[in-house]
Amino acid sequence: MAVMEKLHEIKLFGRGGQGIVTAGNLLSEAAAYGGQYAQSIPTFGPERRGGPSICSLRISDKPILLRCAVTSPETLCVFDPTIWHYVNILLGFEDNGKMMFNTQLSPEEVEKVLKEGKYGYELKGNGYEIWTVDATEISTRILGRPITNTTMLGAFSRATGMVEMENVRKAIEKRFPDTSEENFKAAKEAFDRIKKL
Repeated sequence: MAVMEKLHEIKLFGRGGQGIVTAGNLLSEAAAYGGQYAQSIPTFGPERRGGPSICSLRISDKPILLRCAVTSPETLCVFDPTIWHYVNILLGFEDNGKMMFNTQLSPEEVEKVLKEGKYGYELKGNGYEIWTVDATEISTRILGRPITNTTMLGAFSRATGMVEMENVRKAIEKRFPDTSEENFKAAKEAFDRIKKL
């Protein structure tokens, strides 16, 4: 079981139809399999395919009493390669937190764009970690479609250590019994390929 020292607050960012809510549920289940407490709260903009979709996630070794969306995340997981061009993902972000991006860019390239404030918000501080992986390529090649929710579970596991891959496997097997092997293969490849700044 992963050792939890406090309540961890996380935000998942993507677009409608990409399975962001499912990803939050799967991470919650994976945390529960590891003996932790977890909570997943979706937030929708316009309810349409392609619109912004955000999921708040909390993981702790103690019962979670909060029932509201996360406002000060320490961890960001960006499932769509361009959603961060249109949504201020850094709103409330802790300076020493972790960010995972589904992108073809390197961590250094993502940092440069965020520090320049190209999309109307700017990364400050220097205690953060930036991780990148091309989850779209992995999921398209292995699953035959660019739905990155299960692929990014592996990236999340590697970057944060909050959920173990064996528990990710259990959550995937429960949710997708007919395609669990392929979904876990995509998650494992993201786990192995994600790069850190």
